[in-house]
Amino acid sequence: MARKPRVEFAGAFYHVIVRGNQRQKIFYDDKDRLSYLQRLEYYRERYGFTLCAYVLMPNHIHLLLETGKDPLSTIMQGLQSSYTQMYNRRHRTVGHLFQGRYKAILCDQDQYLLELVRYIHLNPARMRSALDPWKYRWSSHQAYRGGKTAVTVQTTMVLGQLGKGIGAARRTYLQYMEEGLGTGHEEKYYQTADQRFLGDEHFIEEIASRAKDKEVRPGGPRVSFERLQAAIAKECGIDREALIGSGRRGEWVRGRRQLVYLARQWAKMTTRELGERLKRDASMISRLSREYEENRDTRGESRLAQALRSK
Repeated sequence: MARKPRVEFAGAFYHVIVRGNQRQKIFYDDKDRLSYLQRLEYYRERYGFTLCAYVLMPNHIHLLLETGKDPLSTIMQGLQSSYTQMYNRRHRTVGHLFQGRYKAILCDQDQYLLELVRYIHLNPARMRSALDPWKYRWSSHQAYRGGKTAVTVQTTMVLGQLGKGIGAARRTYLQYMEEGLGTGHEEKYYQTADQRFLGDEHFIEEIASRAKDKEVRPGGPRVSFERLQAAIAKECGIDREALIGSGRRGEWVRGRRQLVYLARQWAKMTTRELGERLKRDASMISRLSREYEENRDTRGESRLAQALRSK
């Protein structure tokens, strides 16, 4: 399915994920890491965006930022190109360092700011050979503790929500971080509406009103899995239990694919939760969702959305 154009406007809040080409490492040593951060700070000053969090991992990078008047595409083009040129000169390599297109998720800042900062800062603890995120040098976690970093990080947006005084806010922040330890990959932060947005229907309506991209449309209704299952079964003219059963009849499989995809989008369910409901492993759930996304029934979705909103 073709990727949709990015939605860009002043004040947009993005979770950006940059990966190495073919999963290769993008930092050879600490000198590379410092060079990337120095460039990040240069473009932060040049384009006036607000950086809320970052982490540099061996083969990928997470950035959490709010744009100013210059669009994200301009920021990332300068940052990625500049670092790639430096890396190729220093290590005498050629070609692409980064995966073709970075992922940029336009997020509801009010709902996801705290969660995403913690998720980004705990990345080192989720490595196969886990590292201590408290001691990890290459994230903005130290800025939230009052330490110095190579990049200016806006911490007050988070700490201001956690306490009246800076000391109390930092203590609450550390407790919040500790509560997140032990959690694995959080797929909910990647299950985007319309391939681009992390937020509910009201958030996407707000984006639609601000963006120049006329293709932005509000998402479907927020519903429970049970209501969605019943609505799809009725739309397909099959028994609702057939959607979660093991039968392979064509109409059952088509409905099952739609159920998995829309349960992610409209019921905000994770792969794990769907696997438990359908008694299938995570790879099968992902496959069903991908197969539906490649050939979506948008008219059917519109009928479902209208039926669910009318109840």
